[in-house]
Amino acid sequence: MNQEIKVDDQIVLNIKRMGINGEGIGYLNKLAIFVDYALPDEDIEVVITEVYENRAVGKIKNILKPSSMRREPFCPVYESCGGCQTQHLDYEETLVQKRDILIKSFERYAGRKIDEDLIKKTMGADQPRYYRNKASLPVQKFKMNNKLGMYARNSSHFVIIEDCPVQNQLINQILKTIIQLMDELGVDALNAKTRRGYVRSLVVRVSENHKEAQVSFIMMNKSNRLPSLVERLVEKEKNIVSVFEVLNPDIKKPGYFTDDVKLLYGKETITETLNNQTYLLKPEAFFQLNTPQAHKFYLEMKRLASLKPHEIAIDAYAGIAPISHYIHKDAKHVYAIELDSAACESAKLSLKQNHITNVTVLQSDFKRALSGLKEKKIDVMFFDPPRVGLGKESIDLILEFKPKRIIYGSCNPSTLAKDFKDLLNSYHLVEVVPIDMFPYTSLVESVSLLVLKTS
Repeated sequence: MNQEIKVDDQIVLNIKRMGINGEGIGYLNKLAIFVDYALPDEDIEVVITEVYENRAVGKIKNILKPSSMRREPFCPVYESCGGCQTQHLDYEETLVQKRDILIKSFERYAGRKIDEDLIKKTMGADQPRYYRNKASLPVQKFKMNNKLGMYARNSSHFVIIEDCPVQNQLINQILKTIIQLMDELGVDALNAKTRRGYVRSLVVRVSENHKEAQVSFIMMNKSNRLPSLVERLVEKEKNIVSVFEVLNPDIKKPGYFTDDVKLLYGKETITETLNNQTYLLKPEAFFQLNTPQAHKFYLEMKRLASLKPHEIAIDAYAGIAPISHYIHKDAKHVYAIELDSAACESAKLSLKQNHITNVTVLQSDFKRALSGLKEKKIDVMFFDPPRVGLGKESIDLILEFKPKRIIYGSCNPSTLAKDFKDLLNSYHLVEVVPIDMFPYTSLVESVSLLVLKTS
C-alpha cells in the first residue's frame, strides 16, 4: 500500500485529465488519484476512499474552482444510477475529451508514437438525448408495487428509474404501461431472496424509423396471468408488434435470453431501416443502440475502405451483418463471419429482404472461417469486435492473410491500442475517426483505417 496517503485523508487536487471511465484524474507526487464527477482543470477538495500501490480513489468534498464546462445533470438519479458518466460535462466538451481518451490510450498501449493529426474530431450526435433504441432493465417489488430500475455501478443496490432521459421516449412509455399492468394483474417481479414472483427483467426494443416495438418478458417462473397482461398491453400500446416470453430460471445465470423463448403476440421480428435497407430484428440479435450514430459509423467504414468492384472483403464479428449491407455494392463479394446462430439467422433474413446476393454468411468463429477461405484472395477485412478486441490469435491470422486494408471498428480505446501494437508492425495507420455512439457515457467508439506496408 502507498505510504504517502491513506484512507480518509483530505487533500486539494488539480484535475489534469479525464479517465477512460469518465472520472477525473489528478496527481499527488506522481500518484494518480481517480475522482468520480471531477472535471479537467478543476481544483477540488477530495476525501481519499481507497489506496493502492500505484493509484488512489477519492470523492469530491468541495469544488474549489469549477470548470467552465461543468453542467447541471438532467437526470434525477444520475449519480446513483451509474448508467451515464458525463452528464455533468458540456456535451461539446465531452466530444473533445473522448478524442483525448483515444490519444492517451494510444500513448499508453500502442508501443509507439501515434501522430495526433491522424485522429479526427469526434463525430457527435445530433440528438444526444433519448437515443437508446433498446432497454434491458431488471424489475423488483417494493412493498405493494413493482418498480423498474438499474443496479448502481459496482453495487447490488437497486436504483428505481421512473423515466430515463437517454432511452427512446416510446420505450419509457411502454415500460411505464407494463409496470402499471403488472401491479393491476398481480404479475409480480421476482424477489431474489424468496424466489417468489415471476418477472426478472424487461427488454424493450424499438425501431427508430418504423416506430415498431418489441417486448420480451424475462421470467423466473411462468405466470398464467401473463397472457392477460399482454392482451391489455397491446391494446394500450399500439406500436407493439412483437411480444416474447423468455424463461430464465437460473438466478445465477447472467444475461437475458435463453433457448426457452416463446412468441406470445405478433411477429418474430421488428423492422428497422438504415441506408435505405431493411433489417429484420429478433429480440436477442445484436443491433447498435443508437440508430442515427450507427448510420454514421457504417458510412465511415465504407468511406475508409474505398472498395473496388473486383475486391473481396471479410466482415468479421458481423452480427446481423450491417457492414455487409453497407459495402456490398462496392465489392465483388463479402464473407460475413459470425458465431451466434440467432444473429446469423437475422443477417440472412435481412440480406434476402434486400435482394443482396453477393454476401455469404458463415456461422463460425474467425479462425475456422479463415481456414476455409485460404484459397480466396482477401483484399479488405472489416472488424467490429467486442470490448476485448481482436487479441493475439486473431491478429496472427490477419497477418498470415495480409489483406491490403483493415477497417477496425472499436468500442474500447485500450484494446484498440493494444491490437495496434502488433498490427502496426505490418500496417500504416492512416486515419482514426471517433464516433460518439453513447452520449453522456464514457464509452468511446471509433473507426480506423490501416494499410499494408509495402516492402
